Amino acid sequence: MQFQVPQFIETEDKVVGPLSLRQFVYVGIGALLSALLYFVVQTWLWAIISVFLVGGAIAIAFVKVEGRPLANVIMAAASFYWSPQIYIWQPPQQHFKTAARPKEEEAGLMASLQKIAEGQALHKHWESLQTGEKMSGTQFAQKKMNERYGIFRNNAGDKAAARRVDYR
Repeated sequence: MQFQVPQFIETEDKVVGPLSLRQFVYVGIGALLSALLYFVVQTWLWAIISVFLVGGAIAIAFVKVEGRPLANVIMAAASFYWSPQIYIWQPPQQHFKTAARPKEEEAGLMASLQKIAEGQALHKHWESLQTGEKMSGTQFAQKKMNERYGIFRNNAGDKAAARRVDYR
C-alpha cells in the first residue's frame, strides 16, 4: 500500500496573492496603523513615522534570521531579556585548620606545591595518566602528533600531513 508523503511542509500557503496569511496580517497591521496616524498627527510627522512603521512591518513579514522569521527572533529576545535570570550563589568554602606539621614536611610540601604551580609535576602526571607510560615531553609530543596527523603522498608525489579523523 502506498502513502502520499507531504512535500514542502516548511512553506506557508499563499492566501492573499503572493503573501501568506501571516505576512498579510503583519503588512496589514502596519498599513492600518499608518492610516490611523494620518488622521492623528501632522502630515510631515506622519510621513516620517509611516516610513519606519511600514518598513518594520515589511521586515517582520519577510525577513528571516538563520531560517527563522524575524517575529520569532524578536519574541525570543524579548522573553530572554524580560524573564528572570537564575543565578546560583555558592558560599566560599571554609578552610579547616590542620595539626601542625614538622618543618621538613612543610619544606617538602612547599617544594611540591612550587612544582605544581610551575606545571611540571601536573604535566608529568597527566602524561603518565594519558599514555600509561612515562616518557619525556618531546617523546610525548611526537606520539600525540602521530596520533592526530598522518603523512601521505598526494598525486604529484609530494609528502603532506593531514589530520586523521576517526569515524566510530
